Amino acid sequence: MKNTSSRGYDVIVAGGGAAGMMAAIFAARAGASVLVIEFNDRLGKKILATGNGKCNYTNRAIDLHNYYGADRAFLEQVFAAFSEQDTEDFFRGLGIEPYEQEGLLYPRSKQAKSVQGALLQEIQRLSVTLVMEKQVKRIEMTDPGFLVTTADKETFTAGSVILACGGKASAIRGSRGDGYYLASCLGHEIAEPVPALVQLHAADPLVKMAAGVRADAGITTWIDDKKTAFWQGELQITDYGLSGIVVFQSSRLAAYGLLEKKDVCLDVDFLPEYAKTEAEELLQRRLHMREGNLTLEQSLQGLLHDKLIAPILKRAGLSAEKLAGDCDKEDVTCLLAALRHYVVKITDTHGFSNAQVTAGGVKTDRIDPKTMESELVPGLFFAGEVLDVDGICGGYNLQWAWSSGALAGMHCIGKRK
Repeated sequence: MKNTSSRGYDVIVAGGGAAGMMAAIFAARAGASVLVIEFNDRLGKKILATGNGKCNYTNRAIDLHNYYGADRAFLEQVFAAFSEQDTEDFFRGLGIEPYEQEGLLYPRSKQAKSVQGALLQEIQRLSVTLVMEKQVKRIEMTDPGFLVTTADKETFTAGSVILACGGKASAIRGSRGDGYYLASCLGHEIAEPVPALVQLHAADPLVKMAAGVRADAGITTWIDDKKTAFWQGELQITDYGLSGIVVFQSSRLAAYGLLEKKDVCLDVDFLPEYAKTEAEELLQRRLHMREGNLTLEQSLQGLLHDKLIAPILKRAGLSAEKLAGDCDKEDVTCLLAALRHYVVKITDTHGFSNAQVTAGGVKTDRIDPKTMESELVPGLFFAGEVLDVDGICGGYNLQWAWSSGALAGMHCIGKRK
């Protein structure tokens, strides 16, 4: 890698995460001299934590309905210009052979460091200049180009700047949302950032009584009595609230509801695989086992995790020692409601430091989706999580990083010179 000096570059990339590395590669492939300024001690640090260390780097069944923030027309143009297939081909060209699991793509090595390492090798091959452990403090328009100043007052100039500083999510050093300030100083509006793909805090007996339980569940998110989303999958109950894939998928909407001081509740169905009549028949059969001489607690054993039984019976207003055969129609109705509609009030998120992504960010209404260039500041480009685009689990957020980063890198040459 080159040593740095305070000289000019064709392109400066602020941020060396997934989107920034992608942008640097495509700009360098186009013949540009590229400088990457990264706050951390190495590039792509957050990539190493993705997919539980396996890196689900894209999804062969990307559905734009599973993205939030930007309008769908904007996203359609971005992904038409650099698609999932383009991503797959790009990484295969770097030596990453895909392993598919229900449409989700992982490196065949099943190691996130394979993806990070492949990107870093390409950056080294292209002689991209790196400045590590420095914070971009200011970006100023000059005539021509830009002057970029770091927190320790080192300065660099470039014809174009790509802002790829990420958001505020993750405990990784540097995830502080600096890009929002830099973008706002250049005239761009910011949608209030909130944690997304994050655990949620809850005030409910279920939390303390069933901490540590994992269960298949259906989760309906309610914001001020309005149904906003439904997800089915694994629910994890913690000592502070709820986690698991279904909670992560619901968390963005919950976070914005909390930000707006609205009532946020998750309606948990502990029997999601059963239709209404099937669940009723199942419960009646279990209540009549051993001629109804089992207690309610005993009748639910084998159907539910042991630690779920007490809070569910408590919610139904029933004693664990009550004989199942003594239950009347109202008791059965209450028990079914507790099993299928266990409503939990959400009080907070588990914070940016535990979130996988940031919702909110630089609004996309003044950005060209074909190039990722600012319509307000020619020569300024955006890529990745700094923008108001976020998706569900399953490779969506990395695909956004790859697509937006590639487009910014492709189109940033020859600006403001």
